[in-house]
Amino acid sequence: MKFVNIIAFLLLTSFATLALTSMWNDSANYDERIHLPAGYAYLTQKDMRLNPEHPPLVKDLAALPLLLLEINFPYRSGGWDTALIANPSLRIPAWQTDVQFGNDLLYYSGNDAQKMMRYGRIPIILIGVLLGFYIWRFTKELWSDLTGIIALTFYSFSPIVLAHTRLVTTDVAAAAAFFISFYYFYHWFKAPTKRNLWVFGIIFGLALLTKFSTFLLIPIFGTAILIWTLVNGGKRWFWIVKYIGGFIAVLIIAYTVIWLVYTYHVWNYSAEKQAIDTAFILSTFGFKPLANFNIWLSSQPILRAFGHYLLGLLMVIQRSSGGNTTYYLGEISAAGSRSYFPVVYLIKEPLPYILLALFALFLAFKKLFGHLGGRLKKYWFSDFTALLKNNPAESGMLFIIFIYWLSSLTSNLNIGVRHIIPTLPFIYALTARQISFWIKGGATERISNYSGFWQIFKLYWNRVKRGIIVLFLLVWTFFSVIFIWPSFLAYFNEVAGGPNNGYKFVVDSNLDWGQDILRLSNFIEKNNIKEVKMDYFSGAPAEYYIKTAKIESYNREIPQRGWLAVSATIYSGACKGDKIPCSYSERAYTWLDQYKPVTKIGYSIFVYKIE
Repeated sequence: MKFVNIIAFLLLTSFATLALTSMWNDSANYDERIHLPAGYAYLTQKDMRLNPEHPPLVKDLAALPLLLLEINFPYRSGGWDTALIANPSLRIPAWQTDVQFGNDLLYYSGNDAQKMMRYGRIPIILIGVLLGFYIWRFTKELWSDLTGIIALTFYSFSPIVLAHTRLVTTDVAAAAAFFISFYYFYHWFKAPTKRNLWVFGIIFGLALLTKFSTFLLIPIFGTAILIWTLVNGGKRWFWIVKYIGGFIAVLIIAYTVIWLVYTYHVWNYSAEKQAIDTAFILSTFGFKPLANFNIWLSSQPILRAFGHYLLGLLMVIQRSSGGNTTYYLGEISAAGSRSYFPVVYLIKEPLPYILLALFALFLAFKKLFGHLGGRLKKYWFSDFTALLKNNPAESGMLFIIFIYWLSSLTSNLNIGVRHIIPTLPFIYALTARQISFWIKGGATERISNYSGFWQIFKLYWNRVKRGIIVLFLLVWTFFSVIFIWPSFLAYFNEVAGGPNNGYKFVVDSNLDWGQDILRLSNFIEKNNIKEVKMDYFSGAPAEYYIKTAKIESYNREIPQRGWLAVSATIYSGACKGDKIPCSYSERAYTWLDQYKPVTKIGYSIFVYKIE
């Protein structure tokens, strides 16, 4: 085995080990207690009445190991055994039925919730490993072994990726869908054979089944084909027939895959109930003709699989426009901020990564302007089209980053850096490409261009110096990530003041997603606490984990005494009188600001002892 392959194997092993060990004592977060139970219901009941807002593939994969366990299914749960009620005013909101069923399956049916969560997270970790492998494979194929190693190192010690590849959520799977489908798109583009078309079509279908944000890949790939068709001059008609026609065939294959998967998932979901549920969920959807079409589609025997897929897509569109109440930079609001994702990226990504990405961007612009040179005014268009034609991988990656970030910036759904995870593999790949090129000294600095010992020594010494700089930054990242284990979700870089200060900037899935209730239980038991007042943001009922202390509720706006445990999301994001929006000074917990926590459980639950 080549030495670089051994390094890649060790990096992926380290990634998997960090993910596996850090998730072991995480309780189910707010979304996991919906996704994993839903996936188990899909596999065992062939009925996707739960959580249609997300495609089923990731939930199915997470639930597969649960088939090895003895699990009691709560058939009488109000989240499952819902009546056929056509009147929206008499119906329970869909998200409430998802939550109710999830809680009933995990916590109120005699099942081992923690064991179920541990089993369910393993397939997501394996998806993360698979994505890391493709980052290594693609960057190595495109550029060099060094580029592959640097890109894989970025990925393997990314606290953002590590935080989410160990959870039963769709974010890392969506990143894998974007990157791996682009890999096969690129190979089909370079060699448009029937085999590559079929492989790309099947992979693309699976990608579209991970998360509805992957729907963006359809216009992204379609636009990329059109652009590359225009820049290929004389072969234009060949490209139109071969590539645009081929992409239509790819979409047919992909949606056949989707139809097959969704057909299984609605097999025991009665057509009558599906149609009524669809009408209820879309009763507030803005564009009625599309909602009515979806309702009709859901009532057709052969097409209702597509109806359920479209329902989920429309739910995501509706939620993205509506937003979600959260805390951000001193304000609590449901209105999205255009600065949200740039800011959370700059404080959640390791500072060395940001420095290297900015330097790589500088090198890229330097190369671009150097290529155009004095011909910028007269020949800029022909030179630019030549760059697109000669660098399809780089231009394709940049296009995906641009479109995805544009979509995120215009969305009102600002609840976590996780929503831009699909762009990170492309950022790591492009950064590694420029950094490795810089380490080697560029295309002109080849050994064959030099003669004499001192000239060759100088060339290698320059490479060693540059390599040491990059290695220093990567080691800096490594230790900053290792020191926060197992609380990767709470990682904030030095710009934000580290994980202890993260709650001052953002909360929710950036820091506190309800993952630390088991660790809080251990703290309470260890310190012999007999009574605790709790106000926490969690997917798990506190009483399921905390057995040794009495749990009390209270009015959060009134100062309290005794032991108090408050989640960071609520501490920063709860308004007085539930008035939304509100400013930081209008929070319910302004009275608590004068006290210092005894400890912070996983940086997400603040524990006080107030005399």
